[in-house]
Amino acid sequence: MPTPRNPDTPSLGPGGDNLEAGPGSSGLGSFSNSEIGELVTQAAETMAASGEDAERNYQRSLDRLRERADDVVPALGEQYGALSEEQYLERWGLVQLLTDLRHAAAVPVLENVLRQPIPPERSDDPAHGISTVGEEVIIRTTAVEALARLASAGDSAAKDLLLRQVRHEVFTVRRAAVQAIAETGDTELTARVREELSGTEDERLLDIRRVDVRGVPQAVGGRYVKDKQTDDVPPPEPPRS
Repeated sequence: MPTPRNPDTPSLGPGGDNLEAGPGSSGLGSFSNSEIGELVTQAAETMAASGEDAERNYQRSLDRLRERADDVVPALGEQYGALSEEQYLERWGLVQLLTDLRHAAAVPVLENVLRQPIPPERSDDPAHGISTVGEEVIIRTTAVEALARLASAGDSAAKDLLLRQVRHEVFTVRRAAVQAIAETGDTELTARVREELSGTEDERLLDIRRVDVRGVPQAVGGRYVKDKQTDDVPPPEPPRS
């Protein structure tokens, strides 16, 4: 029986709030190897689940995928290419699986994801609805995170591909790549980024760091927010003439 999902978690595919096991039920399409498809579907199901055992179940699904990684990773890449453009969530789900698998064979698949041009905006009102460009950017920044994990483990191919993303056509992807490289702690790779960006507008990205929200000074006050450094009493009004 599937683990109950958190209602705030988007589902993979058209099946509503519950994913039923089976190669074609998750919206990920049909895999040529039904056994691999079943494993991927189970992993997608547990990835979207919530509950006390959700994370443990997901890690078990990933372990089963890792046991067949030589078959699974290429299958995920083939399936990504077979999905239609508008299947944003399904495409993201496949990239997220590659991210969590942390397998070196994923680098060529991630390269294919990142080199595909982002299509023009399809939404009539992206400011107040779903932006298709935003969906595409999320998929690519997830691919950057996948490369960052591999690069942190010392994968040279992942490092090279990650470095190339600091010149990506989309600023958000470039920023994600620079931040990811900085957070790997790889001094040589960071130096290469600094050299790559020296003298460009993006050089400022080297100074951006992600911080834990708990470490950010919080605003104080109830209905009205005030600065701790200022007096509670507003200054007197200037005399009227």
